[in-house]
Amino acid sequence: MKSSRVADGLDHMLEAAQQAYVYVEGLAQEDFEEDKRAKQAVILNLIIIGEEATKLLKDEEAFVNQQPEIAWRGMKGMRNRIA
Repeated sequence: MKSSRVADGLDHMLEAAQQAYVYVEGLAQEDFEEDKRAKQAVILNLIIIGEEATKLLKDEEAFVNQQPEIAWRGMKGMRNRIA
């Protein structure tokens, strides 16, 4: 069973991913690249996802290890590169 910390972290990640999708939905790549607000909004949500992945890697190692198909470290690394 997942701890409430895991559930909260996953919910936060899902919400951030859904928000990022909303910001780009219907935008062509060229339009996205020219839309500073959309880019900043997506970047913020990618940082949120990376922060949550970092917390799960640190505090919920057993859960993370049970999900090897998920790129937890990649999300953390993406956050670090963006920030």
